[in-house]
Amino acid sequence: MKKDKQKIKKGDYGYLQKNKLIQLTISLGLIIMVMIIFYTGYIKYGNTKNIFTVLAVVSVIPMAKFIVGYLVIAKYKSLSQTEYEDLTSNIGQDMLYDLIISSTNKVYNAKVSIVKDNSVYLYMSDKKYNKNDIEKYVRTFLETECKVTSVKVFNELSEFKKMAGKLEKNETGKYDDRIRKLLLIYSL
Repeated sequence: MKKDKQKIKKGDYGYLQKNKLIQLTISLGLIIMVMIIFYTGYIKYGNTKNIFTVLAVVSVIPMAKFIVGYLVIAKYKSLSQTEYEDLTSNIGQDMLYDLIISSTNKVYNAKVSIVKDNSVYLYMSDKKYNKNDIEKYVRTFLETECKVTSVKVFNELSEFKKMAGKLEKNETGKYDDRIRKLLLIYSL
């Protein structure tokens, strides 16, 4: 009996949790692999001056990449299931979830984003984020390839839902698909 599981892609609800698990699993697997390679050489030759040590050291590079990837996203959380269900029942638009947007200065967790009429609305629950900096940064990377009418960041879910409801009445913009793709590309 074949299970019909839908693959969770970047931008889908639950992607962040899935990605954390994948990053952690790969990191642990690579740590074990490096240790096995190193200790195989140590046991076989009785010292660390052998080709197995070189292989183990070179294998640390991809291991570090996955560990850093996990550490960057580990502290961020998705919307709760009730918030997700509330949003999907009240807003009929396509939404992007669990976007981790990294700039040169910070990493931002956009729990939900909506793109319509060349406008981008982002819900980021962390009140420590500077809205103006995020809006400016997102506008900057989006405008390299398309025209953006507005970029707004909301810290309150109720405000986000209210504005998303207003945005739903607008027409689909010429660049909406491209904006969505860019948001996914610039997200971890």
